[in-house]
Amino acid sequence: MTFGIRNIVGIHRLHTGQKNHLTPLVFKTYGQWSYWQKKAFDYLIWCHLAHALDFSAALLCWFWIFPITFPEANEWHIKWVSRVFLYNLAWEFMAYSFWHWMTYARASPYPQGPLHEKKFNPINQYEEKNQHHLLREITFTTLGWLQSAFVQCVFMWLWASGRLPYYNDFWSRPFFSIFILLGVTFWREFHFYWIHRFMHPWWSVQNGLRQGDIGAFLYRHVHSLHHKSRSPGPWSGLSMHPIEHFVYYTCAYFPLLFSCHPLHFLYAKFHADIAPIGGHDGYDDPAGGAGFHYLHHAFFECNYGVPLIDFDRLFGTYKEFVKKPSINDKQTN
Repeated sequence: MTFGIRNIVGIHRLHTGQKNHLTPLVFKTYGQWSYWQKKAFDYLIWCHLAHALDFSAALLCWFWIFPITFPEANEWHIKWVSRVFLYNLAWEFMAYSFWHWMTYARASPYPQGPLHEKKFNPINQYEEKNQHHLLREITFTTLGWLQSAFVQCVFMWLWASGRLPYYNDFWSRPFFSIFILLGVTFWREFHFYWIHRFMHPWWSVQNGLRQGDIGAFLYRHVHSLHHKSRSPGPWSGLSMHPIEHFVYYTCAYFPLLFSCHPLHFLYAKFHADIAPIGGHDGYDDPAGGAGFHYLHHAFFECNYGVPLIDFDRLFGTYKEFVKKPSINDKQTN
């Protein structure tokens, strides 16, 4: 899940000793709702609001970058291509660097404060000697963003040159446009589970990596790079092999199947770019709170997907995250 204002405010509340650091900013009575009320809210509203940062990047790109690049995109020129790449890299270093500062940087007051008690692994993986985790993660994350920017340029060229149909007026097809936009959230989770599961062994590693297991082959030669981040941080989410980047970003290729608005593509693309930050930051609430995915990095053969579409429970790969109460939690209670 992407980080957002709720997480920033929650971390600051925790740091300043406020007991209400987990209280929602808007839906303040959420904790008092029934199970089904919470589920309905999560599936209809929260799953979309949680990706407001991703959508903001897509929306700004549509209103700002597209008007100054798309008219020239029918032919390949360094001028418009460089603008697309610079926009993408700017978002990478703003979003990833900011959340790393909030959760790990020594220059930040937060990681050394009460937030440290929320870290799943109390050891700071970026301070281990001779490991260079951060350099590796920044390098491969940047390679991912470069590939993502190139994919954006390819689709812009396909649309601008008339090789791929699209429609320019979002509100000319209001119901279809909104449906596809909201569907991006669920499509991304569906797509992520299956491409991720495909890159893990299909037989238990306890029985050895069998010949003919394509998942074992892909894990050994491709996906194992991502799992070098055994204790992940914000830069870990996109730290993966370029081949895995290629497969991962196919979530945004649906305009090849049907005519849609460029904003649909942009939202799926930036969703894939930015969403991994919170899911890999290595902290419980009020930070990313992705204990579910932290267990996947820690134990390997569990929690391949995202709880929004719970394939792990369906296929028996679910592992429960048991939260250990921190000193701050005990004081709050």
